[in-house]
Amino acid sequence: MIINEVKDIKKQTRLALPADDFYLYRLGVAIYGFASINSFMAEIICHIDKSQNQSTLLSDKTSGQILKMFRDLLTNIKNTGKYPGIYDVMEHTADLFEELNDQRTDFVHSYPITNTLGEQILHRRKDKTGKYFEIDDVFLDRFISALHDVSNGLYEIRKVVRTDL
Repeated sequence: MIINEVKDIKKQTRLALPADDFYLYRLGVAIYGFASINSFMAEIICHIDKSQNQSTLLSDKTSGQILKMFRDLLTNIKNTGKYPGIYDVMEHTADLFEELNDQRTDFVHSYPITNTLGEQILHRRKDKTGKYFEIDDVFLDRFISALHDVSNGLYEIRKVVRTDL
């Protein structure tokens, strides 16, 4: 049943899509998962800084701007001595999110190619070192796994700043 639904979706376009449905699925999970983590980070900001509004943050700020707000908030709570038990996890979570944001840029700004195996796959233009690379299953699996790590950090932070949840 699901295979027929995927085929029906693919028939809606003349685009050369990857034959591997799981590749498309991984890509979708990566995009959706990042958006979810971005929203969760905005939620944490709002729990700590009551003057912020999650809807406004998500509609007005880029992921990089939300990350900057998160880091600024960490500096503020350190300076005021609030929530001392979460400083390290906030810093680690911010670092992981920053890596994910960079990697998300890699696949969002990639372009489709036919690789040497004859497969349709996304290809990243030059990275920081001038190297080209394919957005392959390994890249996407690592990205999805890292989403889990960031999510765990955000849950740990939320447990401290929202003890009622």
